[in-house]
Amino acid sequence: MRNAWLLTLNTLKLIARKKANIIVFLILPIVGMLVSTFVYSSGATSINIGVVDNDHSALTGEFVQSINQQQNFKVTPINEGEKESQISSGKLDCVLVIPKGFAEGIYNNHLQQVEIVSIKGEVATGWVRNYINTYLRNLQDISVTAVGNQATFETLYNNLQQDKLSLVVKKVPDQTHNKGMTTQMIGFLILFMLIGVGNTTEMILKEKRDRTYYRICAAPVSARTYIFGNILANLILVVVQIALTLLFMIKVFKVQIYLPVAELFLILVLFGLVAIGLGVLIVSFSNNSKQASTLQNMIITPSCMLAGCFWPVEIMPKTLQRIADFLPQKWAIDAVQKLQMGVGFDQIMINLLIIVAFALTFFLVAAYRFGSNDHIETFV
Repeated sequence: MRNAWLLTLNTLKLIARKKANIIVFLILPIVGMLVSTFVYSSGATSINIGVVDNDHSALTGEFVQSINQQQNFKVTPINEGEKESQISSGKLDCVLVIPKGFAEGIYNNHLQQVEIVSIKGEVATGWVRNYINTYLRNLQDISVTAVGNQATFETLYNNLQQDKLSLVVKKVPDQTHNKGMTTQMIGFLILFMLIGVGNTTEMILKEKRDRTYYRICAAPVSARTYIFGNILANLILVVVQIALTLLFMIKVFKVQIYLPVAELFLILVLFGLVAIGLGVLIVSFSNNSKQASTLQNMIITPSCMLAGCFWPVEIMPKTLQRIADFLPQKWAIDAVQKLQMGVGFDQIMINLLIIVAFALTFFLVAAYRFGSNDHIETFV
């Protein structure tokens, strides 16, 4: 154990000598927080809504007008072909698609759903969806009362219009804003955790190339002790990285994270083990530093994108959402989001077990690879 600790201290000294490691572990997570703060603070207070009216009836015209009259809603009529371009360009936050025959369906008590299209998730569609659902429920109640009689429907509807439905907006703490910002900050931390650990575990390859590894193992130190020393050094760095990032997030940036700090810290430390395991696994499959860097580039950033580190998983196609279920980053972020929703810690145990399972799998496969690949000539 003493030898492992000495190797750990030596590894930490070597890591500290390289400025790039300090930047990745300590500076870039703070930069990620600045980016998240800018993105969420630059959002408009009003929601720009595009409307595709395929029915062109008097009822849908009044429906659209009622939306436009609400505070913080700005409605723009568009054509079906403009829907994707307007959303992707950011000119519109969401688009409502009113189907053909909508009014006829209301009169006959066969309500057709209004489609809401957006790439911004509940941040953009939550208020809109709530208002539309309330408005359509009123129409459906009138339709049930009218029993298919259009004249009766219009009489009841006109009475409703005299006491117009309105959305009263009051300023309350915007939990959705802070929760989304917290998730994105954690996503950036996960990315830089993976990159930082990947860079430091490459030291194993460098020391094998320089024959330092073999001189160490010629002393009374086993290869297992040497690898354990590297893992322990990375774990210390990860814990420091997480602690400093959370300190800046809560005390400096004043972000309300809406979950206990200790539980968030535990989730991130467990994911830190995954990051270390993945770093060691990549090294075990690499013959040189260039190969290890290539594998990191192929794995880390794409998997973070798919797992929802930069944007909500819900906006991705269903196929990609299924792929995200096989990525450890997704389960860490999902655990954070569940705790933000107020669930008990026991409700995220499955998430924690899956994260631990990923870490154990990476470590076991790496241990097997190291045990079966000891040829000196492969490390050049």
